[in-house]
Amino acid sequence: MKNLLLPLILLLTLPLFACGAEVIFFKDPLSKKLGDDWFWLRESPDDWRMTDKGLEIRMEPLAGDDTRNILFRKPPKENEGPFDVAVEVQALQPYTNQYQQAGLYWMQDDKLKFKFVLERIDGELYVFPGKKPMKTEHVVLRLRINGTQVVGEYQPEATGEFLEAFETQLSDRNDETDQISLQCWQGPADAKHWIRFQNFTIKKPR
Repeated sequence: MKNLLLPLILLLTLPLFACGAEVIFFKDPLSKKLGDDWFWLRESPDDWRMTDKGLEIRMEPLAGDDTRNILFRKPPKENEGPFDVAVEVQALQPYTNQYQQAGLYWMQDDKLKFKFVLERIDGELYVFPGKKPMKTEHVVLRLRINGTQVVGEYQPEATGEFLEAFETQLSDRNDETDQISLQCWQGPADAKHWIRFQNFTIKKPR
């Protein structure tokens, strides 16, 4: 009987292995409270808040190394294979400033390496880099990272197919100092603009 059961068990479980279960490194809906292992750089507690709908960060009139309320975490190590990192971004007020932006920023040792953002340039809205025109200030941004190869994709209004925006190489990955972060830059000085971040995930690509 035991000899018959083993082949039967293998037969029943084979479709599971063939399909492959989704591998999630980290998932955080960014609702009500932050998940584990997030860190703040230059935190300004009065300028971010958690709500039932997402994490909301005020777009201060700052950029680059002056930016406050940078939320970051460690990405998977290079030897852990390819992974996708994605987040839903929504401006709660229409952009008004040149280079006003929010999205995903890859850093090393607290210094910016590259970004993938929803940005206002010369009065028009784009995902950048790639400079793909946008009609909405609501988008899912996704970075597909395989070793040093990086592909940026976006999903307007968080629905439909992902579209490719750019492809580049990250030549000097460093497992010790690499950071993936959420940031927003170049908000107006005379008004309070907020960005809502939702549904942050890091997972293996299918």
